[in-house]
Amino acid sequence: MQERKRFILNTLNLIWFIILYYIIGNKSIFLYVLSLSLYNIFLSCFNHISIKESLKKIITTKSKEKILKYLLLIITVISFSFILLSILISDLTSIFLKINNILPIFILMGITIINKPLIRLLTEYLENIKSNHKYSTLITIYKIIEKILLLIFALFSFRIFKLNIISSISLMYFSKIVSIILIIYLIYKTRNIGKNNYTLGEDNINYKKEIKKILTNNSHKSMIEIIKNSYYYISIIVLYIILSTRYHYQIDEIEKIITFIYFYAFGIIKYLIYLAKSVTKRLPKDALVTDKLYQSFKMMLTITIIFGMISPLTCKVIFNDPSKSIYITMINFLAIFILLYDTTYENIKNKKMIYISLFIGLIIKIILIVPLINSFYRMGYSLIYGDILSTAMGMFISIIINYIYLRNINKKNDNYFEKILNILYVNIILTIILIIVQFIIPMDTNNYFKSLSLIIIYLIISIAFIKIKNKKRG
Repeated sequence: MQERKRFILNTLNLIWFIILYYIIGNKSIFLYVLSLSLYNIFLSCFNHISIKESLKKIITTKSKEKILKYLLLIITVISFSFILLSILISDLTSIFLKINNILPIFILMGITIINKPLIRLLTEYLENIKSNHKYSTLITIYKIIEKILLLIFALFSFRIFKLNIISSISLMYFSKIVSIILIIYLIYKTRNIGKNNYTLGEDNINYKKEIKKILTNNSHKSMIEIIKNSYYYISIIVLYIILSTRYHYQIDEIEKIITFIYFYAFGIIKYLIYLAKSVTKRLPKDALVTDKLYQSFKMMLTITIIFGMISPLTCKVIFNDPSKSIYITMINFLAIFILLYDTTYENIKNKKMIYISLFIGLIIKIILIVPLINSFYRMGYSLIYGDILSTAMGMFISIIINYIYLRNINKKNDNYFEKILNILYVNIILTIILIIVQFIIPMDTNNYFKSLSLIIIYLIISIAFIKIKNKKRG
């Protein structure tokens, strides 16, 4: 049931990206993508904060309320500091990227950072003190309301009233503010639902110690997300500066390229990564990390090849622009490294090793991004290849460090060389088959319905091939 809900939410999120693309049209939302990448870094700081386990150990309602109040105060203070930091970053962005009047966007972005941790803490608290009511569904409701309101605000600002770009993007963040107000109202209206589990008195606990424990436990999970989102934020900033100053790209063209890669294309690739992860989750909980990496690589490589081959058709059907397939293909390649990157960090427990591999990978990314962009320019390829490759190299180094550590911990020397060769062999055959199909049934990206029909044909052939190979293996 939970997996079905995730599938529905992720599918709806993919549809949301497509609808938003058609609402916005040719107008640039680069400032939204830039501020959103920073928003994701700030928001990642709260990923590990949860009071669910602490509340289970506390008996009295008064002590539970105190824990909630202290944490709400702390995240409010942290969020306020992020607002101030957002203002500072907006000034620096204006100077380095030479973009004016972006302060309202960054202020509204900073204000909305508190939304998700606030809802999580409130729902965890309410579920603990109430019975017979699933307050956690409010998080799902919030996500849906937020997406719907953003589409409505975008429709009115970009299409109906045709506001200037700063006002339009500011309203996209304002939709998050309206969403949190609606959810808090729902919490208020449903406060009497369910039986109250109130207990008198107060627990004899050290609140300072308990709060510190909540804030520090599993903090490495937040750090993993902070660093991963930093890869994308660095890419956006560096690409904008290099393309505009050194290679004199038109600002409008730069903004469209970056927006498509790090917003629309990324939304599609994240969905493919989710599909690959949903398959690897079927492995037993005690499965070795090598098995998980093997299955992740096996699944994602096949998805990457299939999606790479039909990317012109996909771009025609989804974006009505087959020329954008080059960007989809590049991000598609990066998806393999993102999935393996996530898989290793989900299985490593040593915090020191996590921090070492995280920062080494990020440093590699920072060192390589400019030389690789310049190298691909000299070779006559798209400069974006250099950026994507620098991210892949940084993540690859982190994957290798984590893999070596986990392999030494598990002390099991399974020979995966033959298995990997078999994966490559199968996918090479699949690629050859799809290329032959292209010669027999040429890709037609001029007609929408023909493109859609060809996508279905390619998927049927690919799935049939995979099923036959799996059947042969028994």
